Amino acid sequence: MKIVVTDANILIDLCEMDLIVPFFALPYEISVVEAVWKELSLNQQQKYTGHVDSGRFGFVKQEDVDLMAVAEIKTSRNQLSIADCSSLVYAEDVDGILLTSDKNLRTTACSRGVDVHGHLWVFDEMVGIQSITPQVAIEKLTELRTVINPKLGLPANECERRLKVWQEEIILP
Repeated sequence: MKIVVTDANILIDLCEMDLIVPFFALPYEISVVEAVWKELSLNQQQKYTGHVDSGRFGFVKQEDVDLMAVAEIKTSRNQLSIADCSSLVYAEDVDGILLTSDKNLRTTACSRGVDVHGHLWVFDEMVGIQSITPQVAIEKLTELRTVINPKLGLPANECERRLKVWQEEIILP
């Protein structure tokens, strides 16, 4: 099973959109490094704890991440946090997918050949396996863009394309 290493912004937004359960229905092993976990509020951590306890959500201790590689990236990419660098290094180590919508982290990951995706990919995957309906995807993506995280900067053309496709799926089942 492919490992998906996620950063805090994705986890926070999934929590705010109440999409944690559909997210964990995806056919991936979801992992988070300790530094990212610490960026979540206690309330957010509690919402994910059941998935950690069930084994569906891998928790990676900081000492299990190559700290020399983290330091090397951090030195060359000062705008990235230790949590960002740790997630990137772990995704590289396990040949996994890095899940982030942080532009600097995405750019760095792509330059290193890491498979990287963001919020829109998560929506595509959840709709694809039917853990959410197209109607829910429309509502939640709209809520994400306008209420939860309007400064996220998702590409408008990609959002509109998906909204149109999902609307057509509702009309023509």
